[in-house]
Amino acid sequence: MAHSVQRIPDREILIDGQSYLYFGGTAYLGLQNYAPFKELYLTNVSKFGMHYGASRKANIALDIYKETEDHLAHWVGSEGCLSMSSGYLAAQLVVDHFIKKGHPVIATPDAHAALRINGVMTTQSFDELETLVSQKLSKNALAPVILFDTIDFSGKLYPNFDGLRQLPLEQLILVGDDSHGIGLVGSNGNGCFGMLQTLGAQKLLVCCSLGKAMGIQAGAVFGNSTDIQALESTPFFGGASPASPAFMATLLGAKDLYSERLRILGENYHHFRSQLKDPSFFVHLPGHPTFEFQNPALALQLEQKGFLFTNFNYPDANGPLVSRIVLSAYHTKKDIEQLWIALDTLLP
Repeated sequence: MAHSVQRIPDREILIDGQSYLYFGGTAYLGLQNYAPFKELYLTNVSKFGMHYGASRKANIALDIYKETEDHLAHWVGSEGCLSMSSGYLAAQLVVDHFIKKGHPVIATPDAHAALRINGVMTTQSFDELETLVSQKLSKNALAPVILFDTIDFSGKLYPNFDGLRQLPLEQLILVGDDSHGIGLVGSNGNGCFGMLQTLGAQKLLVCCSLGKAMGIQAGAVFGNSTDIQALESTPFFGGASPASPAFMATLLGAKDLYSERLRILGENYHHFRSQLKDPSFFVHLPGHPTFEFQNPALALQLEQKGFLFTNFNYPDANGPLVSRIVLSAYHTKKDIEQLWIALDTLLP
């Protein structure tokens, strides 16, 4: 059941007069209501306004976009970066580009809906993926493109990407969605781009939302400079409104805030993980602040004890009820302790 709330969710939510501790969503660094982050954003709104109402291909170019994209590329370790108004749109920009060039485009199991646009071949298992890739390599002159979520919560990908290593990667183009990795994993939160580079694919592009850990309503694409320039020249990119320049400036100015909040999240993660009686009960990726389970009875019992978390049928109403406990930098140590004490009493 969806709960209606009056304010942006934080560590605590008030519903019908009752207070709950909130362990859901994707605000991993707890920035969406963090005063220093909001103050930085409001300062940038005063300078840049709410929205830039023009195409990025127009004859007036606002410097903050290029400055922020150069910063992101340097941080992630790619040659180039392109920003868009959302991660969903950034993903579709890349996939649309390869489909129009004639590449066979194949999605791994559980790849995000943003990647699986019309024209993408879907698979139900990594064995099926391997078979389909082999078929396409034997019939197509252009390299197949493999679409996947870097953090797919199945254990087949991050951190070792074993589900991809079984493929002839030197003949393939990889397109990863790093929305749940950027800001969290890698060197100082710089995501999975560097890890994926070591796989030796023919080509690598990584897209992501910047709205989860990083608290910015925007998306980005990372890759080599040639591919980034090709994406920038498309009508898809030129016809889309850009992200808010105030958000771009906030991302650029929040480097120290990001590092500090990532440190706090790491402390919360280790505190929670060290106290869990039975970590194997959860679907969990090492180092990632999410703990997933499918147990409606436990989900109900936790809510009755005053905890709310991600809990809905996924990917649609016909899918299984997926419950996910999400740790954030806005949680206190007392919050963490209350949660694991409750789990300690409820887990079989």
